[in-house]
Amino acid sequence: MSSLTPFPGPAGVNGQGAASPGAELDAGPDLRALLGVLLRRRWFLVGALGAALLLGALVTIRAPRIFSARALMLIERETPEVLSGVREVYDLGTGSYWNAQEYYQTQYEIIKSRPVAERAAAILGINGPSLLAELQAAGPGSTQSALAADPLSGLPDELRRKLERLGFGRARTRETLDEALGKFDGASFVRGKVLVNPIKDSRLVEIAVEDRDPAFAADVANAVAQAYEEANLDQKIAFTGTAVDWLTTQVADLKQKLEDSEIRLHEFKKANNIVSVSLEDKRTMTAETLSQLNQSLSTTKARRLDLESQRSRIARARQEGLEAVTLQEIVNSHVVQQLKLKLSELKQEDAEISKRYMPEHPKAVAVRERLNMVRGDLEAEIDRILKSLEGEYKQAVDTEARLGNAIEEVKQEALELNKKEIDYNRLRRERDNNQALYDMVLKREKEASLTRMLKVNNVRRHEAAREPERPVRPRVALNMLVALILGLLGGVGLAFLVDYLDNTVKTQQQVEHLLGLPFLGVVPSIHGENRKQTMEVVERDHYMIQNPRSSVAECCRTIRTNLLFMSPEKELKLLLITSGGPREGKSTVVVALATTMAQAGSRVVVVDSDMRRPRLHKSFNLPNEKGLSTAILGDSRLDQAILHTAVPGVDLLPCGPIPPNPAELLHTDSFRGVLRDLSASYDRVIFDSPPVGAVTDATVLGSMVDGVIMVVKAGATPWPAAQQVKRRLTDVNARLLGVVLNDVDLDARRAGAYYQQYYYYYRYGEDDAGKRRRAV
Repeated sequence: MSSLTPFPGPAGVNGQGAASPGAELDAGPDLRALLGVLLRRRWFLVGALGAALLLGALVTIRAPRIFSARALMLIERETPEVLSGVREVYDLGTGSYWNAQEYYQTQYEIIKSRPVAERAAAILGINGPSLLAELQAAGPGSTQSALAADPLSGLPDELRRKLERLGFGRARTRETLDEALGKFDGASFVRGKVLVNPIKDSRLVEIAVEDRDPAFAADVANAVAQAYEEANLDQKIAFTGTAVDWLTTQVADLKQKLEDSEIRLHEFKKANNIVSVSLEDKRTMTAETLSQLNQSLSTTKARRLDLESQRSRIARARQEGLEAVTLQEIVNSHVVQQLKLKLSELKQEDAEISKRYMPEHPKAVAVRERLNMVRGDLEAEIDRILKSLEGEYKQAVDTEARLGNAIEEVKQEALELNKKEIDYNRLRRERDNNQALYDMVLKREKEASLTRMLKVNNVRRHEAAREPERPVRPRVALNMLVALILGLLGGVGLAFLVDYLDNTVKTQQQVEHLLGLPFLGVVPSIHGENRKQTMEVVERDHYMIQNPRSSVAECCRTIRTNLLFMSPEKELKLLLITSGGPREGKSTVVVALATTMAQAGSRVVVVDSDMRRPRLHKSFNLPNEKGLSTAILGDSRLDQAILHTAVPGVDLLPCGPIPPNPAELLHTDSFRGVLRDLSASYDRVIFDSPPVGAVTDATVLGSMVDGVIMVVKAGATPWPAAQQVKRRLTDVNARLLGVVLNDVDLDARRAGAYYQQYYYYYRYGEDDAGKRRRAV
């Protein structure tokens, strides 16, 4: 992980509400931290990139050279119209703009189909049976030993090249060659090499074939193009031929049906006497007759009703005693009017004579006789008129009845005619349908016969495939670009993976968040004149003393200052320096911290409490005959065991002889007395203890001193081990003052961006000697 990203760990490691170890410091990713990861793990990135480029180069060099030949086909949407008005039986084109996409996609699949591949294999002559026949026809061509060495030796050059192109040159014997040819599928071989590439926004399609042999690739592409063109035309001709045969059969059947329907129609017309006059004319005549009869019937019925009305009035008048002469029918009679006029004149004359003469007078008698005669004539005329009306009424009734009978006869005749018309129409419709079908099929049969003879095609080869000059694969630039990209991605991924798996503590944030402890400072890395040279222990421990203006010295003084300000109300006299494991820099920190405190005016004693592997006496180049162990056991006085060092203000209490039971000595009252004496004699007592993870000495001392300082080696101490050290110390109620991060490389070119502030600040006052010592 990056130097600014804490490693995951259990929440609240200090048990005092410390921040979760997995908590991120920043809201977003720190790009400088990510760059720092790549810089630290740059060799993984470089190695992955180099391996990918090398692998890409090897693959490109060893890959076979593949050539691609391309034939260009033009697929028209409509067949050329040779005969105007004659429609093709099999429409080779789309016929509709909206079906164009579906049509062209179908054509692309047909090009890649097995029937086209089989036809192309036949054109190339690479079908298994045909190749086997050619091989057997060529004969053995050489001795059996030669055949065993090369089964293609002695064959004709053309057949040999063809077999080599198909990959049969690797056959071991003639028997294996024959067996392989028997199983060889030329169509599958061709289909495996064909690629169809439509050209956008055009009617052109590219048939591409890839092979190691450029000439063979061109031959296969041209064969597939030829096979597709022939298959398209053959399909049209075959379908048209089938249609013509079917249409010919249908024409004969329809012709016979037409003749039969015509005969049946004629027989029907003959049987129903509608040969001379058409059924339509006869139906028209019947309709006119019926119309005339209906009109006459209506007139007669009206007259009859009128006469019936007159008869009723006359009968009603006679029943009521009215004079018939008052009836309108009689009044309108001219004879009646003349008689009435004459009767009126005679009545007037009779009245005049009656005034002059007596009734018996001859003139009076003569007038009365004429009056009676006129009255008789009038009554006779009235009777005649009444009889005439009666006769006319009877005649109207008779006429009406006969007209009704005639109408019924005409209606019956019309019904019979309608019934005949149904059969007639059925027969005529059958004849007309057969005629129409016959004409249509006959016309289509003639058109199909013409189109079968036309070999027009909507597919043609626009450009034949030519032998390619350059291979299309391997693509060197593309392969190397892919290798470069994969190498970069793999290298970055590997760098981050390695950094993620690196669970060592490297930064202040990790110290504070993973351990929940104060960060006291860093101790920069100390190297020799050559960065790869390992310095001796004594040189490393006394580097700060020899270089007081170096970044190491400045960092140690910062740690001293942080310690002094941690407990201003209570002076920290007894300090324990410990770590989780060996070789993490405890002794170096002890010497540096003691030196900086002595330079600040404090009387400091360094106690080598590591009674298992002591080394502080070596660091100060002092003897180890007497020390802490002899003072505890009473073999020497404390003042006799304490030695003065070359560093002003710093004394050393070495370990002394290594006891068999160091931990038990630390539990004695004598050791507590030593602590009291040291605390009374010195301002600072700094203990160098063994690692907490190895023995219990540090935990025993931690419960007795004023404070414990944990040393963590940057990039070396795993954070789980550091957390274990913290737990062990807190379990004995040791006061953990903080953590010192040791062996931190402040070189800005190698460290993360986080430590650049230390680099620039602490290098600001570094003298030339120090810079030369730290030079790379």
